[in-house]
Amino acid sequence: MKLYLGSPALAGILAISWMLAAAPASTLTPAELQGRVERLVPGGAGPVATSPALAQALKDFYAKRAYRPLWFVDSRLPPRTTALLAALAKADEHGLNPALYGMPRLAENVRGASGDGAADAEFALTRAYLAYAADIGSGAIDNPRRLGGMFRDVKRTPPEQLLDGIANAPDAAVFLARLPPDLRRYDALKAALAAYRQIERAGGWPRIDPGPPLKAGMRGPRVAQAKRRLLVTGDLRAAGDAEAFDDGLAAAVNRFQARHGLKPDGGIGAETLAEMNVPVQARIEQLVINLERRRWLAPYLGDRYVYLNIADNDLKLVDKGHTVHVARVIVGKPFQQTPAFSAAMMHIELNPYWNVPRSIAVNELLPSIRRNPRYLANNGYVLLRRSGDNASAVDPSAVDWAGMGRGNFPYFIRQMPGVQNALGNFVFRFPNAHNVYLHDTPSRQLFDREPRFFSHGCMRVEFPMRLALLLLGNQDNGVWTEARINAVIATRAYTVVPLQRPIAMHITYLTAWAERDGTVEFRRDLYRRDPAVAQAMRRIAAAR
Repeated sequence: MKLYLGSPALAGILAISWMLAAAPASTLTPAELQGRVERLVPGGAGPVATSPALAQALKDFYAKRAYRPLWFVDSRLPPRTTALLAALAKADEHGLNPALYGMPRLAENVRGASGDGAADAEFALTRAYLAYAADIGSGAIDNPRRLGGMFRDVKRTPPEQLLDGIANAPDAAVFLARLPPDLRRYDALKAALAAYRQIERAGGWPRIDPGPPLKAGMRGPRVAQAKRRLLVTGDLRAAGDAEAFDDGLAAAVNRFQARHGLKPDGGIGAETLAEMNVPVQARIEQLVINLERRRWLAPYLGDRYVYLNIADNDLKLVDKGHTVHVARVIVGKPFQQTPAFSAAMMHIELNPYWNVPRSIAVNELLPSIRRNPRYLANNGYVLLRRSGDNASAVDPSAVDWAGMGRGNFPYFIRQMPGVQNALGNFVFRFPNAHNVYLHDTPSRQLFDREPRFFSHGCMRVEFPMRLALLLLGNQDNGVWTEARINAVIATRAYTVVPLQRPIAMHITYLTAWAERDGTVEFRRDLYRRDPAVAQAMRRIAAAR
């Protein structure tokens, strides 16, 4: 879907431009204004300092400038100030309320600043700038880790660096525009937000009445409702016969299903109907939430990286801005969620061992072992006294399984390399505190399911051979061909292949995004993480 719409904040920008154009000069001389700024610079507390570290950063910054104001030059407003106020007025384009930064009152106060008010306005602008730059650059929520597995990747830019950056920028408007991360994808999501807000202003889309599934060849008023619904979002180009479920409607339904993570079948069943009836206001909130998530990512993901979106059950290998490989993935169940974080992939394991986590060993394997002591041998498992140490193997037939329970299970279970191994033939390792990784699987039939939330938290990848070849293709003089890898696999010997160029692995959880061509994508929030983000953003708005 492509929609090209104007900014919802345009009227506010024009009003601020008019106010600032008419702004009177301060009645203070430059030297008097510098003196007042010096007296107001916080020495531990003050008009902008919320911590001793911030107070010291401000003191150092203004001292370096001999207490010359940042936002007033010769008691007038330089382009830097008008650029900042214009950016603050457009904060809603990022899903952030301009009131978070004191707008529009701040612009009014700056326009009327004179005497002592000019120094007060200086620090009000500094406070607004630091808050805005931090929010836009790395997210308004400072503790996403508490929001159900969100681990921040980007680090907050120190205030002294933000202040030096805007002070030394040749073009403040350009500097401010470059604050958000991952600009191409971020800007596409901003455009999607503007488009859906325009849809809301135009009245949203009609609901489709409940009823039996709608399929090609059917007629009736519910078909007409479906056509009107899909016309609004651009999935359907032309209505044709209003009540006929024709080929055009089937193609439109397919487009809608594909961009909502549903299996495209061209029919409107219960799942598709539910997604079509999500109101536009809910989609707007979803876009706002995911703009915030985008801000948690590093501003630059790398020249070459693996990008995995949990909510989309999808993995991409990106090289110099181009997607060179796409694969479906299986991720954690809603009650065994895959965490979102970034790490560096260091090596690939061929013929991996699977060291069964204790929770799986005692909750899932132990009951099967009790019923059949041959279960371990039949499925390629060994019983160990010491984790990962094959030399500590124990004969399962010598164990009193009847007396073994969750609270008194002293062993470790390891699955040996082979066709039964739950990790398949490949493991892609990226050290992390969550002990999750990307791996192959013998259960390939699950890749045909939509969605794919079936694992215990690790990620299973489709086409692991293809991914391995792409990651290893430019090292060791090209020795890692498909034939070479298959020969190693055939030995069933555990083999570690280090990556000469470790690659960034970004695991995200995005329930909305926009593709390069403007197509807006939505996914169901099966982990129920969206409400926590929305609530946290509301708390921030109430606290400022």
